[in-house]
Amino acid sequence: MTVRRAWLWIAGAVVADGILRLRFLNVPLNVDEAGFGAVTRTWARGFALYGDVAWVDRPQGLVGLYRLALMFGDEWAIRMLALMAGIALVLALAVIAWTLGGPRAAVIAAWLMAVVGPAPHIEGFTANGELLGGAFAAVAIAIAFRWSDWPRTWLLLVAGIVAGFAPLIKQSAFHGVVVVGAIVLVVAYRERDWVLGFGRLVLLAIGIAIPWVLAIVAAAFATPGVSGWWYAIYGYRSQTESLFSGDIGFRLNLFVNSIPWMLVDAGLLIALGVLGLIAMRRERCLFVPLVWLGACSLGFLIGGLYHPHYWVQLLPPFALFAGIGGVWLWENTSPKRGLIVVAVAAGIPLIAALPIYLASSPELASARSTNDPRVISAITVGNRIGELTTPDQRIQVLWANAAIYWYADRIPATRLLWYRNIERIPGASQHVVDVVTGPTPPTVVVGYQPVNALDPSGKIQSVLDAVYTQSPVDGIPIWRRNP
Repeated sequence: MTVRRAWLWIAGAVVADGILRLRFLNVPLNVDEAGFGAVTRTWARGFALYGDVAWVDRPQGLVGLYRLALMFGDEWAIRMLALMAGIALVLALAVIAWTLGGPRAAVIAAWLMAVVGPAPHIEGFTANGELLGGAFAAVAIAIAFRWSDWPRTWLLLVAGIVAGFAPLIKQSAFHGVVVVGAIVLVVAYRERDWVLGFGRLVLLAIGIAIPWVLAIVAAAFATPGVSGWWYAIYGYRSQTESLFSGDIGFRLNLFVNSIPWMLVDAGLLIALGVLGLIAMRRERCLFVPLVWLGACSLGFLIGGLYHPHYWVQLLPPFALFAGIGGVWLWENTSPKRGLIVVAVAAGIPLIAALPIYLASSPELASARSTNDPRVISAITVGNRIGELTTPDQRIQVLWANAAIYWYADRIPATRLLWYRNIERIPGASQHVVDVVTGPTPPTVVVGYQPVNALDPSGKIQSVLDAVYTQSPVDGIPIWRRNP
């Protein structure tokens, strides 16, 4: 396959990925996307990030990307983030696969990533941290591979900066740092020059440190300080819900329940990837891909709450192994057989997702992909709250539906927008009780879970009965404070 023809096929994969993701441009944001958007909008209005109002357990990179997107629009702009990240992944994967297996491997891997990447059953089309952080990590790995063939100091520095920025989007996206470091070690081994290799590692470390130094400086000058920033992005999860903490049975149940969704979208990639593993072992180029897969798997496991979208960060190494496996079939059996197997690996997940792609309305596409009725009801309820309140009045959702704050476009009465935050952070539920029953209670309270779920004392219910008037919307109780 000629270079020109290969890049034409890769360009086609980019177009295919864009078309599939455009289908979701008007599909309602899921709860996490809308919550991130609400925090970003609150931050943009002058409230300190990680402070008393605009709080989220994600690094500045993710919220910064959302803020950049919201400068150009609203829901569609957030989904455009996912579209651009998807395209970046396709191109980065093509470069990586080309380096390891040649142009045919690049084409196959790019097309597999393009078709399977939007992965509606595991929310691959959403602007989640796994996709955005994974895109930056993959780009860093692609740059590092390019550096390995064309060693330029500035190129390695750029790879380090991009790799260092990835875990500032999603904490589990540290695999870019690990893999770029592995590539530097492989080059040092190949050249038998460990002194030069050590110097390159130092340069790489400087590049990785640059975005982190900027993030720490930004946190130091913000209201909560470095300790508040660190607790939000690492302390909270490590102490409550991670591989090493929290309810093991609950997390195991989440993990088991996520596997069928992953197998629908990526099961055949894994099967084809076994051939890729064998092929790369024979060609003695397996070390770096295995490091990538291992680092992604470790990030997956450390995350703790194994929602289906966690699997998104494993799709790029899956597609790489599958691309190399497709080339092995092409070259060791017959081109026709290889093409058929690759087409099946990409086609069956696409066919399985057709009910979502062909849904008659954006709401139906959302219902079929997220299986979360809160996503749709948040639009109606949020719009109603917007009519009942003024922009300076605050609202509180009991105990959580982060999307309400986005669609209502109102400031939260407390800084915690997600149920697990309120439930797991020490003193958080009591703080909500104190705010709702205090001297300046929220103008509107919404009940997405039972009022007494995190307030067994019944204090909130007593206040709602005494000074609020209830008027349900779309089956969701809304309490508006009496004048």
